[in-house]
Amino acid sequence: MTQVRVVAVGEDPAFRPQIAGVLRAAPESIGWFPNTTTVERAIVGSPHPVDLVVLSPAVGDQDAVSVANFISRQSPATAVVLVRDGAVNGEFPMFVRAGIRDVVDVSTGTDDLEDALRRALEWAAGLRNGSGPASASIRTAHGRIVAVFSTKGGTGKTFISCNLAAAIAARTGRDVALVDLDHDLGDVFGYFGADPKRSLHELLQLPEGSDPQEYVSLGTPLPGKVTGFGSPPDPRAEPIPVSAMRRMLAGLREAFPFTVVDATSEYSDHVLATLETADSVCLVTGLDVIGVKHMSIGMHTLETLGIPRDRFRVVLNRADSKVDLSSVDIEKTLGIKVDARIPSSPLVPRSINHGRLLMLEEPRSEVAKAIARFAGDLCDDFGTASAAAPTDRRRSRRRS
Repeated sequence: MTQVRVVAVGEDPAFRPQIAGVLRAAPESIGWFPNTTTVERAIVGSPHPVDLVVLSPAVGDQDAVSVANFISRQSPATAVVLVRDGAVNGEFPMFVRAGIRDVVDVSTGTDDLEDALRRALEWAAGLRNGSGPASASIRTAHGRIVAVFSTKGGTGKTFISCNLAAAIAARTGRDVALVDLDHDLGDVFGYFGADPKRSLHELLQLPEGSDPQEYVSLGTPLPGKVTGFGSPPDPRAEPIPVSAMRRMLAGLREAFPFTVVDATSEYSDHVLATLETADSVCLVTGLDVIGVKHMSIGMHTLETLGIPRDRFRVVLNRADSKVDLSSVDIEKTLGIKVDARIPSSPLVPRSINHGRLLMLEEPRSEVAKAIARFAGDLCDDFGTASAAAPTDRRRSRRRS
């Protein structure tokens, strides 16, 4: 750890050995500055780049935003982590937009802090080496994770998540995991007319290296070769720790060839950890100016956090709506490619009201066909063969 350039910022000199202890490093290997002004001067004047700046709870919100903005401009490969003595609620999006990679509440322990610091160091090392985060190689192994995300409600994010999971299962002929991250009031299971049999927290408590079958056993079998993971509604549910979130996703990679995650519409810690881990991030919007603006800001925010743009997949829901905006307008204005166009249909609310998945009940509908095409594109991106491919090869050998 002596070669890692880490700086602790805060009035209390004890913060420096605290960070050193978390990183299992010698205290003298960690730099220390009493305030954000001094660390800004040090970054500009340093002959060597700083990999990580850790802001203590003593650093105020506005000072944290100011120094993060400064570092983003002057030293874009330097990661910033903000430490707090309590939960952060409404301020979190402000911190993310400023370029702070993680905000960690240490009031319940330092496990999440260690995880956040090490991920930040991996991210900085990846940028300096001209590649992605050091953990990127993990994403290429085993199963694939597809996260479905939107910062605006009412876009059809959950509908797309559920039907996409079933479409991928149909395409590959293999079981697909579907995770509802809205663990307090999620409604993924309602799309299948089912209820979760186990709590998501049971899955989160599995230790690292657990047998993949243990993950499978904690899921709820759903129609269409989909296995659901979520929790019964509980508004009092505790936030999901980042370390547990990453451990769970790693376990699901081992247990399933594909995992579709229905992320919440917030920049909460466990959601950001999911988006960083995912192989593809599907950003859902409708044909409205506000929704497109939300998506544009979301893309910029996620890029600021180090998520490569080539992992984004833009899904335009209700793409045939008769409004003064088209998918072509969106592509030209934002300079992006729309990857999937899902049309409107009265079959959508009907399937939701009946608790029967449209992908299974109306597979020949235009909506189902559009989702199936998108599922096929994702599988092709990952080099995943379709369910029919092995059968075709067997037939060709018999004919020969």
